Amino acid sequence: MTTPTGEKSSVDLNRFNEVFFEECAENLAEMEQILISLGDREPDHEEMNAIFRAAHSIKGGAGIFGFQDMTVVTHVMESLLDRLRNRETPFVPAMIDLFLEAGDAIAMQLAWHREGKAVDQEAIDRVRAKLQQAIEAGAPALEPPVEPEQGSPAPHEEELLPRRCRLAFTPDPEIFARGIRMESIISELTELAEPGEFACSARLMELPDLPELDPERCITCWEFTLLTRASREQVLDVFMFVADEEQLTIEEEPVDRRGPAEEPAPEETLLAPAGRRAYDGSEAAPGAFGRRGGEAESSIRVNVTKVDQLVNEVGELLITQAMLSQIVAGLDPVLHQALQRGLTQLERNTRDLQASVMSIRLVPISIVFNRFPRLVRELAAKLGKQVELKTVGESTELDRGLIERIADPLGHLVRNALDHGLESPERRVSCDKNPVGTLQLSASQVGGRIVVDVTDDGAGLNRGKILAKAVECGIPCSESMSDEEVWQLIFAPGFSTASEVTDLSGRGVGMDVVLKNVQAIGGRVQIASEAGRGARFTISLPLTLAILEGLSVAVGAEKFIIPLNVVLESLQPTAEQLKSVNGREVVQVRGEYLPILKLHRIFNLEAEVTEPQRGILVLVDADGERGAIMVDALLDEQQVVVKSIETNYRRVEGSAGATILGDGRVALILDIPELFTMHKRL
Repeated sequence: MTTPTGEKSSVDLNRFNEVFFEECAENLAEMEQILISLGDREPDHEEMNAIFRAAHSIKGGAGIFGFQDMTVVTHVMESLLDRLRNRETPFVPAMIDLFLEAGDAIAMQLAWHREGKAVDQEAIDRVRAKLQQAIEAGAPALEPPVEPEQGSPAPHEEELLPRRCRLAFTPDPEIFARGIRMESIISELTELAEPGEFACSARLMELPDLPELDPERCITCWEFTLLTRASREQVLDVFMFVADEEQLTIEEEPVDRRGPAEEPAPEETLLAPAGRRAYDGSEAAPGAFGRRGGEAESSIRVNVTKVDQLVNEVGELLITQAMLSQIVAGLDPVLHQALQRGLTQLERNTRDLQASVMSIRLVPISIVFNRFPRLVRELAAKLGKQVELKTVGESTELDRGLIERIADPLGHLVRNALDHGLESPERRVSCDKNPVGTLQLSASQVGGRIVVDVTDDGAGLNRGKILAKAVECGIPCSESMSDEEVWQLIFAPGFSTASEVTDLSGRGVGMDVVLKNVQAIGGRVQIASEAGRGARFTISLPLTLAILEGLSVAVGAEKFIIPLNVVLESLQPTAEQLKSVNGREVVQVRGEYLPILKLHRIFNLEAEVTEPQRGILVLVDADGERGAIMVDALLDEQQVVVKSIETNYRRVEGSAGATILGDGRVALILDIPELFTMHKRL
């Protein structure tokens, strides 16, 4: 696009399209969530309106931004929903699957516009034909309408009464450059108006001199008047992607055609205050300032790249603050008392800033959990099983960078639970179980980690079958192995106990991918199973991948960081506390014998201290396993910025990353569970 002077316009249409894409994805997710929650029952009035609004918003936005292909399915879907709302077509449970299929078609079109993914046009046409067929096959409900009691208003009577709406719209001067056309807005408002009851007018806000006149710059404001039976939300949805806070005002007044004898009392005109959109109402109300219902506070959209950049800058600030602290530590505290006070305040402010910035990266895990109700519904129907999905702890927050990377592993575990874990209804009844199996997804924060459990009440893991398959695949194993060790065999590449290959299982691909993907983000997978009672898969993840609280320790000339959330205490053992069990050194602490992990042996380092009596033992607890890490000295407790050592060097066994210390040196961040494994191999 060019200006009259021949210069290129700086308006980026992709920026505005992205807003529509995000809103469209949110509407699709909301619609799917409502449909899945219905089961086979008919949606109530509020749920039906919510589904209708989502479809209408997608259709309106697609028309305004020029994505006409996305209006094809949504238009027919909207018509069917409208007939259902008005009881012109009877509801049947099969319509839920039809609406879900329509949502998939719209999502396919959205992916094409957003990411260039291929579109199956036959599938689009097929869905549209099914929706049209449902409209044509529908008939008015046979039940006679219930007469309201004398003197009481009919249900939804207020919504059916015609309203006179007057809208004043002062568009952004760049509205045309954003691809928005006024005729689309006028067309949508005309559809909502009663026949012959729509009028619009435009007036100039300013008239620039002819040389400065830009035909692509809007210099008019618009006034619309319409008589409509549409709800206030439907009218305002037309301006969802168009009007800013101060650009739209609306006045409503009821028009009663029942005659003078029944004329209601005059109502106060609803006029939006200046500086607020008409549909904002109260700042505390759901939907205020463009919020979705249920949101407690207003929000803004920020590109994730900017958030990542901000987190990175805060990380660099932490490193600089650590450097200053190390420099000041070598100064005379009496002569530099003011400097030390200022540095202490800087450290406090830096920690507060870090906490605030990191909270921006945290998002609820419900974003992942909400993907599974439909998956469970469809797979259960395909497998002929009855399954109830329960979710617990959906509000638990996780680093944004982990959300997408945990979705696939959880998907594998859910499919495995449905295919291998839960039995058929007949089998469950024969085992004195409820024919409806239970699959539960739960999330909670334990210390500085997020724990996600996938639990089912099915048959559990079959120890004998797993061992037999391991022998067949040439995997080293024995009958003397503990249950925990046997369960770990299913993570071997190519391992599968399925008797036949299906589109769900049997190819030996899945659990090894789960383990690799979880380990790649600093996580761990544990399995607990009881025959006939079910199985639980536990994924433990770091709360964030960016910054952690750590205890810095010294071993010889090297420094290490121990995550503070695993540290229990530190001590210097006495000779009486040191014992030997099966040839391994342990320390006795309050009646418990803990293995001693010598870092200088694990990492093959030169150390000043090689005997536990002369060193310091840091007691740690990671995922229920306890031990004592032997170090030369404890240095400091500090926040450290986690850097990927693999990206810049290579993977170092026993480390979960690295950080830059105040003196500019690199220190490894210890992976405690991996240290236990390495210690057992020594």
